[in-house]
Amino acid sequence: MTTTQRDTRWEMADLRADYRAALERLLVASQQVRDSLTDAAAALMIVREHAENDGRVSDLFELIDPKPRRLALSLSFRELEKSRHESQKVLFRMLFLEGTSMSDIARQWGISRQLVSRLINEPD
Repeated sequence: MTTTQRDTRWEMADLRADYRAALERLLVASQQVRDSLTDAAAALMIVREHAENDGRVSDLFELIDPKPRRLALSLSFRELEKSRHESQKVLFRMLFLEGTSMSDIARQWGISRQLVSRLINEPD
C-alpha cells in the first residue's frame, strides 16, 4: 500500500478520536474485570471458609449465587478482549499511517506480520 493509499483510507484526526474512545472503553472494561474478580474472590473466601468448617456442598448455592458471578466474569472478560482488540486495531492503523511498516509493528508487538495486516485491514 502506498502513502497515497494510506492517506485516502484513514484520516489521522479521525483515528486519534477513535483511539481515545477505544482507550476509554478499554479502561471501563478493565475496571469491570477487576470488579468481577474482586466479587469472585469474595465468593471463593466464603466457599473456602465453608469447606474448612466441613459445610455441606449443597449449601453453597444458598451462601453464594454462582450463576450471576460466572456470567459477570464471562461478560467482563469478553468486553475486555473486544476493547483491547479495537484499541490495538486503531493503534496499528495510526502507526501504519505514520509510516511504520507492518513488519516493524509486528516485531515491536511480538506478533506476526499477517496478524498486523489483518488488524489494519479489518473492516470497521
